[in-house]
Amino acid sequence: MAFFLIALAAACIDRIELPIRSQENQLVVEGQITNEPPPYTVRLTYTGQYQPGGGSGDRFVTGATLVLTNDLNRQTTFRETSAGIYQTVDTSFRGQIGRAYRLMVVLGDGKRYATKAEQMPDVPPIDSIASKLIRVENFATPFRFAYAVYSRDPKEQKNYYRWTAYGITTRRSTGMPCCTGCPFVCFDRCWTTVVSTDVNVYSDEAINGNRISNRTVLQVPIYAVGPQLIEVMQYGITQDNYQFWKLYQQQSVRSGSTFDPLPAPITGNLTNGADPTDVARGYFAVTSVTRRRYRNQGNEANGSAVYGFLSSQIVPTGDCRATYGPVPVTEPDGW
Repeated sequence: MAFFLIALAAACIDRIELPIRSQENQLVVEGQITNEPPPYTVRLTYTGQYQPGGGSGDRFVTGATLVLTNDLNRQTTFRETSAGIYQTVDTSFRGQIGRAYRLMVVLGDGKRYATKAEQMPDVPPIDSIASKLIRVENFATPFRFAYAVYSRDPKEQKNYYRWTAYGITTRRSTGMPCCTGCPFVCFDRCWTTVVSTDVNVYSDEAINGNRISNRTVLQVPIYAVGPQLIEVMQYGITQDNYQFWKLYQQQSVRSGSTFDPLPAPITGNLTNGADPTDVARGYFAVTSVTRRRYRNQGNEANGSAVYGFLSSQIVPTGDCRATYGPVPVTEPDGW
């Protein structure tokens, strides 16, 4: 009887063939102009067609013409340095705070995309960077240093911020003799880079004119006892750029449940002049930037818990570069 009911239920299930959504390739633009020295870089790709099983097959856009113009009608063109990568050619064309800039992209098929002019906002300096030893739920790297910035928001203007950061930290191996018969060991310490990948943006709506305090920008795992070298970039971004990143954040944290709305493509700020509905993805940003470096001696890593964890780890044998890749074996300058 049970077998009969199962067979009957199976017979009542109709197979539904869902159509695969097909979408034309869209232009994707990634790049920015800052107040730092040129060249400025733009990356152009096409989104790929949907492929069952995953993968979009993004393709580089080659043979395009790019022109960057400021509000004084001064221009610079770009040259293609590699497939889909374009850099400004005029080494004297430098972004200035208060000036407005617009980018035009002409594709090989004649399509023209352009941004509206955006004024480069100001950005306050980073007053200081602080480090804090934390423990996280990660079996491989439970101990990390969290880095936070402190700055002061200008009172007389509306400000939007974005932060990126990277850290250079040490990783160990047993090393190898410095020469045949030498008693000394070389290449037992390599310097590897950890880069922030989270989108970190902020509006001064709640703190206008006050301090930006303890804004975490990076976490760097502790692989070995030794210093960590940190550089933080604090950007002043436009309101439109801020809203672009906020939408990106919202879509990236969706749980994917049946109650979530279907994600819509995140369009950017380059529009096809002949078809206003054709908007490229990505964003060409007009942004100012200030940087600050910080050297953390990592003395807290000598504590019993951290040191005990590090002592329990298996150290790779031989030249550290064979394990961690073509990375420096001497401490970088500038910290």
